[in-house]
Amino acid sequence: MFLRLNARLLAPLLCALALVGCAPLYVVHPARTPALNLNGPPPDIVIFSMSGRCAPPCLAPRDNWDYLGSRGTLDRLADVFTAAGYRAQVSGYASNAAATFSSEYIGGPQRGYEALHSDFARVAATWMKLARPPRLVLLGHSQGSVWLHHLSRVNPEVPVALQVDLDGICVAWKSDFGAGIRALEGKYGSEPSPLHACDAFSVAGRTVGVKDIVWPNVARGLEVQSKRLPARPGLSGGWPVNYLFELTPNVRLDGSRGGIERFVSSREDHSAISYPNSDALAWVAGRAAAIAREWRVEDARQDRTKLGR
Repeated sequence: MFLRLNARLLAPLLCALALVGCAPLYVVHPARTPALNLNGPPPDIVIFSMSGRCAPPCLAPRDNWDYLGSRGTLDRLADVFTAAGYRAQVSGYASNAAATFSSEYIGGPQRGYEALHSDFARVAATWMKLARPPRLVLLGHSQGSVWLHHLSRVNPEVPVALQVDLDGICVAWKSDFGAGIRALEGKYGSEPSPLHACDAFSVAGRTVGVKDIVWPNVARGLEVQSKRLPARPGLSGGWPVNYLFELTPNVRLDGSRGGIERFVSSREDHSAISYPNSDALAWVAGRAAAIAREWRVEDARQDRTKLGR
């Protein structure tokens, strides 16, 4: 009787544990901003975002996911431009070399660098050929920033209006992505391989990482770096002591920092800066709003010039 009773009580518990074991570790929510639609009319702004490495207990890169889109960070940046009167579309990607991938821990298939590379090429071949093309914005966190710096490097003819880096980090780059990148090498042609996206590069007589270069086709750069010293976390959470942070400031090929601005978030760790309610995103949103106002002035000047003709 006792054994039968225990078995009866145990059965629901075992079922619940089985269901939890089968549930995705990460539930992915779509961004609220309209998604990139290459079959429709062009928007004023296109934002491409790339998330970084997932945290344990996940196994990267198999379980990497588009958290910038899912947690609302991508929307936070897009809202700045819609508030300025621009029509925006967004597309988020996960840190992986493959075009698409999935795992039992992710709530739905994810799109990686090869999908980003393809979408960016289609935008470049169509919308960017128009008399008034959309402005392209890149938003990356951690390893995601590295992918996006590589993307702008291998597309020197495509103008990028704004690139936003949230603690770009190269940790585990080749161990995470080496096999996946080598499997796709034939697709890159003569352009540099992503395998070398974290290599050293000579800039104005000194050596910097390729990921720290804002390439000539990128007009403006906003860089956030997480805290170096222990500090009480802010609203975005995180730990009092940071476990990973970027130190090197972004530079131009001539060694200058023209068009580049940097913010060190003194309260937030490497993960916390990627949340929409972070001090980091408040700074990014404020600077992006100022840039959007500059774009409005430029657009009005162009319109007046056309009318004058």
